[in-house]
Amino acid sequence: MLSHLTGKQSNIARAVISLTIFLFLASLVVVASNQASGSATLPSGTRILVRMVDSVDSETSQPDQRFRGSLETNLMAGSVLVAPEGTTVLGRLLSAESAGRGSGGQLEFDLTDIMINGQIHSLSTESNQAQGQGASSQAGIGAKTGAAVGAMAGGVSGAIRGAGAGAIAGKASGANTRGDKVKVPAGTLVEFTLDHPVTLPVASK
Repeated sequence: MLSHLTGKQSNIARAVISLTIFLFLASLVVVASNQASGSATLPSGTRILVRMVDSVDSETSQPDQRFRGSLETNLMAGSVLVAPEGTTVLGRLLSAESAGRGSGGQLEFDLTDIMINGQIHSLSTESNQAQGQGASSQAGIGAKTGAAVGAMAGGVSGAIRGAGAGAIAGKASGANTRGDKVKVPAGTLVEFTLDHPVTLPVASK
């Protein structure tokens, strides 16, 4: 196969073939190791659909406040069940700003942890952002990552999926010059996306 190549070319070709074989065998070792240790790796970009257990509100919530949610669907790594529907997940508010004169309320939040086999394990997702419209703005409430869409007054785009009313926009107390407050109530479906791969233990059956 390599007989028509020069000595230098032949050596390079052999090195490339050897490296390819090594990387393939190494990937098999990683998979086998994960299976043997009862763990699985979720790649970056994995989508996680969560039903909010706690509500978050631009008027009452504070940055770094924690909230709970539960998996709406099984969390899978290929054909491996990592965590079943109903598994508890934890998130945090990155920012929470009340509606002001002429400006809408704002919430930004992400997922930080998941509970598997009674233990908390860290993960990292892109943040979602809900923005209330200003007093004179026609913009709706959006999400930073841009994914599933839920219906609501004024329109919504992004990763928040409405359960019932979904993320709610309403006038904050005060004159009409104040923007819309934002609330993501318990029961709302929110889709998060992993921004880094994560290796997690597989939930016990």
